[in-house]
Amino acid sequence: AYEMIVMAFADGDRKTLKGLLSKEVFDGFDAAITDRESRGEVVKSTFVGIDKADITHAAVKDAEEQITVRIVSQLISATYDKAGALIDGDQETVAEVTDIWTFARDIRSRDPNWRLVATESEQ
Repeated sequence: AYEMIVMAFADGDRKTLKGLLSKEVFDGFDAAITDRESRGEVVKSTFVGIDKADITHAAVKDAEEQITVRIVSQLISATYDKAGALIDGDQETVAEVTDIWTFARDIRSRDPNWRLVATESEQ
C-alpha cells in the first residue's frame, strides 16, 4: 500500500488514492496535487524499495483497528516546472525517506483493506 500511495501521489492519480486514503487524508493529498497542477509542475518518481518498516503503535478503538508504522524507504524523485526545468529533487540520486503513517480499518467490515488515516514525515 505504501508504494501504491507514494507513486499515485507523484503521478496525481486521484482514482487510486481515493480507494486507499481516508477522506481527510485524500482531501490533503488532492489539494497538494491541485496546487502542483496549477503551477504546471510534474513529479517524476521511482520507488526503489522499503528498507525498514516498524510498527510503533497498534490499538483498537470502538470498532476500528489502527496501526502506526514508521517506514524508511528509498525513492528517486524530481519535480519539474512547466518549462521542464528541474526545481526540486534529483532525477538520479536515491533519497532516504522516513514516514510515519497510520492505517485503519473497520473490524465489523468484510473489507480486509486498510486505509491511510494519518501521515507525518520524520525529520
